[in-house]
This record gives sequence, C-alpha cells and structure tokens, in this order.
Amino acid sequence: MKVVLVRPPSFKMPIIIPNLGLGYLASVLRKNNHTVNILDCAQRKMNHKKYRDYLANQKPDMVGIQMYTCDFSSTRKCVDIAKELNRNLVTLVGGPHPSGDPQGTMKMLKNTDFAFSGEAELGLPRLLLHLASPDTCQIESIEGLIYRHHDKILINQRGCVANLDDIPFPSWDLIDPGTYPDAPHGSFSKSLPIAPIITSRGCPFHCTYCAVAVNTGRSFRVRSVNNIIQEIKFLQNAFGIKEFHIEDDNFTLVKSRVIELCKRIQEENISAHWACPNGVRLDTLDEELLSTMEKAGCYSFSVGIESGSPKIIADMKRNETLEIMTEKINLIASATKIRMTGYFMVGYPAETTSDIELTIEHALKLPLHRAQFSNFLPLPGTEIYDQLIKNKEISSDSIPWDLYQNNRMVYAPPGISKKEMRALMRKAFARFYFRLFIIVGLIREINSFSQLRTVMRRFFDVFR
Repeated sequence: MKVVLVRPPSFKMPIIIPNLGLGYLASVLRKNNHTVNILDCAQRKMNHKKYRDYLANQKPDMVGIQMYTCDFSSTRKCVDIAKELNRNLVTLVGGPHPSGDPQGTMKMLKNTDFAFSGEAELGLPRLLLHLASPDTCQIESIEGLIYRHHDKILINQRGCVANLDDIPFPSWDLIDPGTYPDAPHGSFSKSLPIAPIITSRGCPFHCTYCAVAVNTGRSFRVRSVNNIIQEIKFLQNAFGIKEFHIEDDNFTLVKSRVIELCKRIQEENISAHWACPNGVRLDTLDEELLSTMEKAGCYSFSVGIESGSPKIIADMKRNETLEIMTEKINLIASATKIRMTGYFMVGYPAETTSDIELTIEHALKLPLHRAQFSNFLPLPGTEIYDQLIKNKEISSDSIPWDLYQNNRMVYAPPGISKKEMRALMRKAFARFYFRLFIIVGLIREINSFSQLRTVMRRFFDVFR
C-alpha cells in the first residue's frame, strides 16, 4: 500500500524536531514492503489547503495522522479532507490523544476508520495485512487497534515492543535533520546541525498528571548501547550531525546503562555535544553519573521539579521529596558546568495561590539557568484527568482541546480564576528571567539568528 504519515497543520507547539514517531512507523512499514512518505505540516508551515493539494497529488491508499490534543480540530479537518478526496482512502489516527481518549476520539472524528492506542509499530503493519487479506490477519488480534463494529467502538489490547533493537532506525531520509529549526525545543543548542534520538521507552512511575505511561506503557525498555552508537555514527556520517538530543522520558533511570553509553561515546571518539531537553529525574543522579555524562559531551538537561510546595509534590505522587530534588540540583551546580532548565507546573488542581507563590520563590532560590513555567493541563488518560471528570470539575464534552498548549488556560483550581492564573504565570516568568545574571547567561547561549527569533517569539507569547 501507499501510505502518507502526517503531522497536521499546527502553529501551536514550539517543539518542531524530526518526527521520530512517524519516522519509526515509516521504517516498519517499509520493512513490510509498503511505500511511505512523511508530511510534517508543522515543519513545512503548511495549511490545510496545501495539505489537500499534497494528498490530491500523491493519491495514497492510507493517511495516518499523528494526533496531539492541541491539534484536535486540525486532525479532524485532515481526516475530513482525506475522505472528501477519496471515500475509499483509509484514514487512521494515533499518538497521545487517541491513546488517552480512544472512545472519544473515534466518536468525534467520524471520518476516521481506525486509531491506535499506545505504540503502533507492532499493530500498524498487521492492520495493513488485514486490509489486504482479512483471513490472514484477524482484526481482533491487531495490538492497540481501535475500530468500529456496527454501532460500537472496540479497543484491542495494547501491544508493547519488548526489544527496542528490533525496530529499525527511523527513516531519516524522510525526516532530514538539516531541514528543521536551529532551536528545536524552542530554546538553545550548542552546535548545528542537531538530531533527536530515543534510547528508551516506558515509565514505571505514577505521577498523577503525566501521560507518558498512557503513550508508551509502564514497562521500562531500553535500546542496547551498540544500537545507540550505530545510530549516532549513522547520523554523523549521513547528515553531519554535531549535536544530538536524547528525548527519553527516563534516560538516567538505569545508571550502569548511561555510564556504559558515555564510555562508548568516548572510546569511539564520537565528537558531539548532547543534551537531554526532555528532562532527567533528579533522584537518579549522583556525582559519578554527572561527571561521566559531562566528560562524554553532555552540556545541558532539564529537570522536573513541578512545585515548591511539599503538599503539592505529595499530591502529585512524584515519589520524590522537595529536599532530595533541591539537594541534587545543588550537586549539579557545584560538581559540573551542565546548564539546567527547571520545569515547573502552575495551576495543579490541589493548589492555592500560596502554593503557586511557594513555587515561584523556590525557583528563584535554585541555581537554574532557565525555567519553564507551564500551565497545568488535564491530559486524557491520566489519573488526575479521571479524578476531575469523576468530580465533575471538567467535562470531556466541553473541554477546549485546541487550547491544550503552554500559556493557554483551560483549567484553574477552585478559588483561582483563569485571569489570576495568567497573572501568576507572567509573574513567575518575569521574576525568574528579569534578573541580570539570567539575561546575560541567555544572551551568551544564543548562537544563531534563528535561535534569537525563537526565544523572542516565546517571550512575547508569554507576556502578550
């Protein structure tokens, strides 16, 4: 079959990087002798008309759309356009939103034939086999598939790729790193060009607000060090990559693996800077690990702190204390030159204005170089989302999915208005960044006009 994998038109997300999710799916489909193209509308700055023109020209048999919650309406429009062009064209959605809300997704996207919940590398090739020969592959056996049967929506049991080395590298020729922005996470980089990689999947923790386990499960799985080194070398040889970003959710969870990888990077004389912009868990870090990472080229990572209130940290089920996180941040600052971005959340359901003020004050006391204050979003499939639905604080029928993005208030805790929430967010950013040593540090990090433009755009987005 001829398949087009799509990230829909979107101007909402600051993170525009080579799409590893679609890249992996393209590879497994190619391995099964299908023809695949990737259309990243966000990267190409394409609107729905250009998307329509692309499909009309390509004439695929299937369109698969990666669906983030903030792109709900855009995804629905993409599905509708596909069916308008050809009623026989198979439409499919996957990604974070259908993983968290499979029933709601299929009910609202009426022109969607199929959806996938969780990882789709196992199920998608089997779906195409089923479409070609239903007797060869029964639809009930396709891992993670969501589909319609008469007037019902059925959800198959999820699959899980046990050995990540079994998945081919992403189809890098379809997601050429050189065609993506210099500021891939809406922030900074040290060397260009940059490529993202994923070395592990899954999260065994139970943070109430986090959707990682909704998407990749609780089973923590890793790629072998040899496999990772091979991909890094390939990226350097094929694309001249000088920096790579590890996009894992739990990169440092297994200390011995990280140390082995760092030593191999040095032994193989791999000359590259690298960072962990998606974050590392603070209680996994110690001086030996930090030193080894820095010697191997790590110069920056993000750390999840979320709140300065011990009460809120406990309610979030972080399984980390504020004292341990503070201790680790001070260790990083004293033992390394690694630059840190602190991730904070504002507007968690149990918060009061006093809790948010504690978070702001805590951020100012920490030796961080950057801070990201994000508004709380009740993500489908998470514990806190289910709790809010149960308590009738939110309704899945009226949630403004398209506003699920940074600096847009879709929820405010009881006793705090959305207007007050916006004011507290601006206050947090202003107090953190309007300090001379922070401003000087940021200016020193900017190494291209594209990065400067991206940083300024994010600044104005916060304060407009």
